[in-house]
Amino acid sequence: MIQELHDIQAAAGAIFAELTTAETVPVSFGNDAAAIVAAKQGVALYDRTHWGRIQISDSDRLRFLHNQSTNNFNILKPGQGCDTVFVTSTARTIDLATAYATEDAVLLLVSPNRRRQLLDLLDRYIFPMDRVELTDLTDTTVAFSILGPESNNLLAKIGVTELENQPYATHKSIKAPPLSPPYQGGDEGG
Repeated sequence: MIQELHDIQAAAGAIFAELTTAETVPVSFGNDAAAIVAAKQGVALYDRTHWGRIQISDSDRLRFLHNQSTNNFNILKPGQGCDTVFVTSTARTIDLATAYATEDAVLLLVSPNRRRQLLDLLDRYIFPMDRVELTDLTDTTVAFSILGPESNNLLAKIGVTELENQPYATHKSIKAPPLSPPYQGGDEGG
C-alpha cells in the first residue's frame, strides 16, 4: 500500500525528500502557492503516512495507556481522542502523540522518528497478566489530514457529516476507496 501511494504521488509530480535512508516523503508537488491558498480558502490534503501508527488493543488498553502517559484515557469512549505525552522514567519527553479510541483499540499517531522508541517503552511495561497487545501499523496503513475551511464540505461528499463542530480528535473510521491515478484538477464534473 505504501509503495502504491508513493507511485501515485510520483506520477502526480511529487518532489521527495529523504527522511531516513529507507524512507522518503513528498515535500511538494510543484504547486506550493496553490497549496497554501487551498489550505487557507478551500481544502488541502496533508500526507502524514511517514508518521508512526501504533495500535494498542485488548481489554486493558485504556488503563494501560492511562498509566503510561499524561492524559486520562479511562474516560475515552469510541470516537473520541486526545493528545498525550509519553515521558521517560526521569520525566523527559519522548513524544507528543494523538490517540484515537475505537470500539476495540486505541490508535496512536506518533512522530515519525519516535515509533520504535515508543513501542519499546510500552512493551517494557506490559506485565504478564496485562491484557494489552501492541501492533505497529505504520508499514501497512496510510494517514492524511484534511486542512482548510471547506474540509467539512469534502467530508460531507463522502458521507461523513457527524464530525462537524465536534471536539478535537473526534473521529470516525471510514473505508477508503481503492487507490487510483491522481486527480489532476479542473472541474469535478468534467
